[in-house]
Amino acid sequence: MQKPNVLLLGGNEALEADLKMALRDVCTIMPLNVPAELIADEYRRINPGAAIVVVSAQTPQRFGVIYNIVAAGGVVIVISPTKDPELILRAMRAGAREFVLESDHEELKLAVRSQAQVTEQVNDGLGSVITIFGAKGGVGCTTIASNLAGALQSAGGRVCIIDLDFHLGDVLSFMDVAGNYSITDVLQNMGRLDRELLAQSMMRHPSGVNVLAQSGKMEEAEHIKGSDIGNLLNFLRKHYHYVILDGVKGFDEISLAALDGSQHVLMVLTQDVPAVRNGQRCLELFGRLGYDQTKVKLILNRYQKSSKITLDVVAETLKVPVAHAIANDFVSVIDAINRGLLLRDAAPRARLTQDIQGLTALVASARRDQAPRRSFLGGLFGGKKVADGTT
Repeated sequence: MQKPNVLLLGGNEALEADLKMALRDVCTIMPLNVPAELIADEYRRINPGAAIVVVSAQTPQRFGVIYNIVAAGGVVIVISPTKDPELILRAMRAGAREFVLESDHEELKLAVRSQAQVTEQVNDGLGSVITIFGAKGGVGCTTIASNLAGALQSAGGRVCIIDLDFHLGDVLSFMDVAGNYSITDVLQNMGRLDRELLAQSMMRHPSGVNVLAQSGKMEEAEHIKGSDIGNLLNFLRKHYHYVILDGVKGFDEISLAALDGSQHVLMVLTQDVPAVRNGQRCLELFGRLGYDQTKVKLILNRYQKSSKITLDVVAETLKVPVAHAIANDFVSVIDAINRGLLLRDAAPRARLTQDIQGLTALVASARRDQAPRRSFLGGLFGGKKVADGTT
């Protein structure tokens, strides 16, 4: 998986060496030393994924550096020897996204994963399909899917979210929308739907996200085949920048079609033994499907720093780094769901909201040249439905 380049400004040689070692699996550190008035032009020339700026009470000029980077369209993570409230306030006012103790490597890794982007992108003119895949049930996939859709829409993309749990899907409830236009309706009318008619037919969330589910036509779901899902995704990629898939569970025919047709699979797990064990099983199957870290990324939801199952334990057990961690905030999630709001509207300043916003950096760097193909795993099992590998 390609790592983002991250500029380091204001660090001495010892700090530079320390950060290069601590962040070696997360990003490539590029030290830079130029006057504040030249930093904007230099940032645009290098076009990094983000910048780490070192500040302290003795370096007030660094806040001008932060401001100039942000003005150039850049992303800034501030690190400091101490968490001085005045420094934090000044950094945020200058436009910094994160403020982290320079000695807290774990938090710095999370900040870089959340904020830094791989700036080189491949785009074939088609949108990206992103599957939110739970290593087991109840890990918060629908919360992530619905709020990621809203975050991508607010960033200027055309986004739709599809609920592939045909019988007991939660997307309509989470996004508080209702309608009668279903997945089977789209499948039956793909030949005559242009972008405008498609948008008019689908359910629309106030954020602008289009929503598609089987809705009240569950009896028609039994007629949907894996090939139908492949055709649906190819069709939707022509009309949306991002197609978010929720309700993909296990490795049955429908799920395999969704996974094969995705440019990104965000596998969600939590800090508990069943989730990690299931994560191992899923990664083994993904490997047999030919997926690698450019496609499958680990997302640790409800992250708690105090847990004994740390980021490093998860990465060591699964032999794959955690690409992104999302804070544990049950109160904000339930409040948003009960009010029918996205987190950005119900709790805009919550760390949880910021963490889900940070997922946009992962999917924005997706390769879009991966065409759906026949599933190796599907052939291995003779086209039969595979028992849910996540339970």
